[in-house]
Amino acid sequence: MGQYIRFLKSRHELKIIADGFHQRCEMLGVERIVDGTHRACPAPTSEHRSLFISSLVLQAVGDSHLKLLDICPGWPSSVHDAHVYRNGPVAH
Repeated sequence: MGQYIRFLKSRHELKIIADGFHQRCEMLGVERIVDGTHRACPAPTSEHRSLFISSLVLQAVGDSHLKLLDICPGWPSSVHDAHVYRNGPVAH
């Protein structure tokens, strides 16, 4: 995964991304976007069905070229997006 999804580190790479956001949506100084979404999951048929959470939160980070830089899947749907962000790899 690290070969395809990674955070940019050099000032030059970050400037290219910020310029792309400026061209695409007239936003200055933006280097990354972060958002979360809920994904439905099929319930298991086992006796543990009552413990099942019907959807998971997937947090993704992208650049101005619509490339994913980081993905953090697997949080229960009851967890707030801010909690996923604070406890995921992006915040660290």
